[in-house]
Amino acid sequence: MDIVNASPKLTRRNFLAGAAVGLFGMAGAASLAGCAPAPQAADTTDLADTGAASLKEPTETREADIVIVGSGAAGCFAAYEAAQAGVGKVMIVTKSGTATDSNFNEITGTSSVETTLLKEAGETFTVDQMYEHMMNYAHWTVNARLLRQCVSLLPSNIDIFDEMGVETMVLGDRYNFGFLNVHGFTGKNKGENFEAGLTALGVEFLYDAPVTHILMEDGKAVGVQCECGRDVINVNAKAILVCTGGYLANEEKVREEYGGTFVVNMGSLKNTGDGERMVLEAGGVADRIRGMGMNDIYGMNVKSTISVFEANPFMQLAFYGGLLTDPKGNRFMNEYMLAQEPMNGGGEATLHEKCYYAIFSENTVNAMKESPYYQNIGSPAVWTSAATMFNAPLADFDANLAAAQEEGWCFKAASITELAELTGLVNLEETVKEYDEAVAAGADPLFLKNPAFLQPIEDDSAAYYAFEYNPSAFNTFGGPRTDETCCALDADSNPIPGLYVAGVENGSLFCSPYYAVGGSCSGLSLASGRVAARAMANYIQTA
Repeated sequence: MDIVNASPKLTRRNFLAGAAVGLFGMAGAASLAGCAPAPQAADTTDLADTGAASLKEPTETREADIVIVGSGAAGCFAAYEAAQAGVGKVMIVTKSGTATDSNFNEITGTSSVETTLLKEAGETFTVDQMYEHMMNYAHWTVNARLLRQCVSLLPSNIDIFDEMGVETMVLGDRYNFGFLNVHGFTGKNKGENFEAGLTALGVEFLYDAPVTHILMEDGKAVGVQCECGRDVINVNAKAILVCTGGYLANEEKVREEYGGTFVVNMGSLKNTGDGERMVLEAGGVADRIRGMGMNDIYGMNVKSTISVFEANPFMQLAFYGGLLTDPKGNRFMNEYMLAQEPMNGGGEATLHEKCYYAIFSENTVNAMKESPYYQNIGSPAVWTSAATMFNAPLADFDANLAAAQEEGWCFKAASITELAELTGLVNLEETVKEYDEAVAAGADPLFLKNPAFLQPIEDDSAAYYAFEYNPSAFNTFGGPRTDETCCALDADSNPIPGLYVAGVENGSLFCSPYYAVGGSCSGLSLASGRVAARAMANYIQTA
């Protein structure tokens, strides 16, 4: 099946926008710097190819104590921590053009424990319990000492947001983990708050300046080279932190890591894997864990509108726990997992397929015009996420259904036989027959799906539908191996002096699939930036 590459800018709308209060603006700071970028194509460098373009003769040289490559979650919190530690000059160098041009600005919530808000909500889940929960889930595949430090910093992450004027609220236990932890942001453009707050602490931002190389001398990282418009700038520094947000926008790299699977990028177009490439070029080594922060809102198809909260509501049907098939028409997963655990187990299963299909009868689809599917199947208590996500009829039903068909990701036929012929789902007839037999028996012999989600397909409807979806995600995680201080390691597991890696491209912090903790990618990214900053502050004092 041909996949059309997405070109529009992808954004994750603020999940709390409907209930949000606007964040107060903070004044822009005089120490911000930016460059008019020279026109350039998107970077789709194969990260396995470390023969990147050689260093150029600089047109300008600058000095800093610490250089942070990337202005996202890890970068901003690292800059805060370094400034608080008394580091003299901290510079953030980023390809982003503004403070709001990153995944950090778009994230809707973050994981924490033992905060004032959680205590007020009656939550007693502790740092120790969170660490044990995450480590057991990861089966000790991550750096245990690094994870321990990061989890211990989760409570004070929220204090930093409060200090920067970013208000939070405790969100419900959407995926029924058994404890509250996700702190949602009640406003938007948090990047502006951090830009102003960090600048007041003396942090300098250099925007529109993609870093191309880490400068090395006698085995030590001593700076970076960036290109700012037509200027080539060397920034000399005593320590460098790389946190550029992963590689989801690098389609070639994603296909390489996931067996040719195309993944719709719901995050930043700037996350093209630059950081990992540069660290490996500098002598680092990639760790073995690769994963994705999967789209947990609902399905997506590259043929349709590329957004989340403004997407066609028929994208929801991917997450309804009904019959899902692969491109041959075979079931490939327990569909309840995608309905209830889309960011980890359920989402991970979709990465096995280049696309997948949700099969429904016309009677079932038409019922969603008047009442939510969740209610139509009896509001099952085991589907906790639906109470907040899928609790309304599908909006603008007729127009959106027509649009789905016109865009080519919704197929309609008078029978299952005709639907199989129309879509090329060659085994669909047999799959539907077996599935309906399981529905009648009240038990799923193949994948043991919860009986509450066993709803019939063939029900004497006048027509039947197949909705096509691609796997979709907000970010990747995984990359260079580090020690417990986030210092990059070489192939012999020796630290590379002065070179640190934080955020989602730290290859030693995240497990696959996504931790069974909401907001863990952002929470651990924030904390890892702080761990790295503390280590860098100590390093530049003793080096």
